[in-house]
Amino acid sequence: MQDADDVIATAEREWRAMGVVPRDRAALAADLRRELEAAAADGITPRQLLGGADVRAFARRLAAESGAERLTYETERLLRTALAGAAPGLVLSWLLLWEQVPFGVDMPGALLVARHAICAAAVLVGALLAVRLRMRDVPGIDRTVWAMALLVPLAGALVTPLTMAFAWTTGYSTALPVLLFEAAMVGAALAGATLLARWWALTPALRDAQPVAPGH
Repeated sequence: MQDADDVIATAEREWRAMGVVPRDRAALAADLRRELEAAAADGITPRQLLGGADVRAFARRLAAESGAERLTYETERLLRTALAGAAPGLVLSWLLLWEQVPFGVDMPGALLVARHAICAAAVLVGALLAVRLRMRDVPGIDRTVWAMALLVPLAGALVTPLTMAFAWTTGYSTALPVLLFEAAMVGAALAGATLLARWWALTPALRDAQPVAPGH
């Protein structure tokens, strides 16, 4: 059955590359093994069964015909949802911090850090809630939210000093172009961390599946 094992291994690699979910990969592999074993019992080789077709093309056709579920990164939708969820936090932070409390150049550094930390927390909670609630139908979204909960704060910790440094160079200006640039810096960090979180969350699902044992 070495030839059959090679065919199945090649097919599984193709299904993984296509993003077929592990459950359906296992089912496809089991069905293919049964067909190969039945053909071998009749003296038909895997090459004859495939009709000389390329194994990868054959695997793609099997997956399409079976309606196998495929994981999708949904990056565009994920970014839109995360940024939409973060937007109210940014607006709320502006209203509560910059508008209601005078923002002075001589303000203690600890208070400046605290203000930015509050903004980051509002942005994070909004983004996580939006993704979790509005994308609950997407496979792997729970792992994505957990990954975002780890990576987005890390990105915020990295971008905050950069944003504060830029604000210092402008004398903590509240001019619209300055504020938009600061928001763009934060948004870029959020987007990058979100994309990385999605990739990280789906990586385990796209790893090599355990080989299907003969007869199962």
